Amino acid sequence: MLSSMANQDQNPSSSASQSTSHRELSPMEDPRSPFFLHHGESPGAILVTQLLTEDNYPNWARAMLMALDAKNKLGFVDGSITASMAITPLEKIAWSKNNSMISSWILNSISPHIIASVIYRNTAMEVWNSLRNCFSQANGPRISQLQKLISTIMQGDAIA
Repeated sequence: MLSSMANQDQNPSSSASQSTSHRELSPMEDPRSPFFLHHGESPGAILVTQLLTEDNYPNWARAMLMALDAKNKLGFVDGSITASMAITPLEKIAWSKNNSMISSWILNSISPHIIASVIYRNTAMEVWNSLRNCFSQANGPRISQLQKLISTIMQGDAIA
């Protein structure tokens, strides 16, 4: 009898907790959603310690890709998560907030004199692609010049 009274006492609170636990999470609250944003995320966060300069794109890009992958946001720059995937109004808001957050993270990791060239891009993917197109290009004439210089160097020679 005592246990049945205890069960009756627990039922109202358990049904209240059941209705709370069945509340549908917004895309930004659901950790399974590609639009999930942890409450601790900030647009001012710096994901990589080395700022992008004209000389360090490969290392910077690798570090940034690893950081975005760790935050489950790689799809926003590689094109696998696009605005067209956001169907509902809540998903559209979530996509926009994620896009702005990721764009901010990228901009926070770029040298100030480079930011002007990408700050007006609309999506994180456009920012990423613009930086890749600009900085991943090999400098053909300089490479040729260095190869020629290397081929003329003999052991014991000093480079002037």
